[in-house]
Amino acid sequence: MEPETSDVASQDPTPNPLKQIFYNDRGLRAGWRLLIYFAMIAVLVACTALLPKNSGGAASQGPPQSEFARRALEAIVQLAVLLILLLLAWIMSKIERRKLGVYGLPLKKSAISSFLSGYFLWGFLPLAVLLLVLHALHVFDFGEANAFNKQILSWGILWFFFFLLVGLVEEFLFRGYFLYTLSDGIGFWPAAIIQAILFARGHMGNGGETHVGIVATSVFALFAAVTLWRTGSLWLAVGAHAGWDWGQSFFFGVNDSGFQAPGHLFNPHIGLGPDWLTGGSVGPEGSVVTLILWTLMAVIFLLLYRKRSEPALVLTEAPKY
Repeated sequence: MEPETSDVASQDPTPNPLKQIFYNDRGLRAGWRLLIYFAMIAVLVACTALLPKNSGGAASQGPPQSEFARRALEAIVQLAVLLILLLLAWIMSKIERRKLGVYGLPLKKSAISSFLSGYFLWGFLPLAVLLLVLHALHVFDFGEANAFNKQILSWGILWFFFFLLVGLVEEFLFRGYFLYTLSDGIGFWPAAIIQAILFARGHMGNGGETHVGIVATSVFALFAAVTLWRTGSLWLAVGAHAGWDWGQSFFFGVNDSGFQAPGHLFNPHIGLGPDWLTGGSVGPEGSVVTLILWTLMAVIFLLLYRKRSEPALVLTEAPKY
């Protein structure tokens, strides 16, 4: 009996092993995409290292920069870093044939409301509640406010834009293209845990950090991942990040990783108590109360935002091949 030619023709051709190494049913595999992405970052870092260093020439002989000008320059550097990250993500979006917005920062009408909600309700307000709790425990005092004048207003505006850029840079660096692509390879929650560890590791370089502060930082990273999971974008997390930092450094004037920012509004005082409770010289992020607060925030957010809105490749589990 002769075989039916239609059955033979319908059989799939033998898969190309080399192609399977590089591609899956969604295109180039996540590992290779991340390799390209980090290779571009490495090239940029190498090029920066080749730039001539100022070893004390004419620039050092000029008048010293004011503290305000120095911070404004740091804000410009943050803007440059953000633009570079967006450029690299745009290049990857062209390679992957996707829209840039799927990596966490879509430009849509809800972006502003999400950002403002994050800024005030999930950033500034929780910080105020935290400090009120520490005040009730007699380990923190808000102190007196500086006179609200043109100089203080200028600092408030500068710190607003500075921490807006910090929020955008750190959220997009850890929970933008990286988390999106890693999620495609191993699933969202394993990827979220990895980015939280890396986020905490990145903050270990801050001179004033403590063990409690590092753990709390990883918990915030997971909270930010939860907001991405529920809202489908990073705008709320960017707002929470910026609102918390602005409230710490400018409004309440508390230490952030051991550093008290210049031009702050209030002049707080740390009361007597163990560092694990007061935060010590680290600031409120070094308090165990912050760790509890951010954990509760993640749980409350999951309860309030029950419907999940996700980017295309934010997966619950690793794909099966």
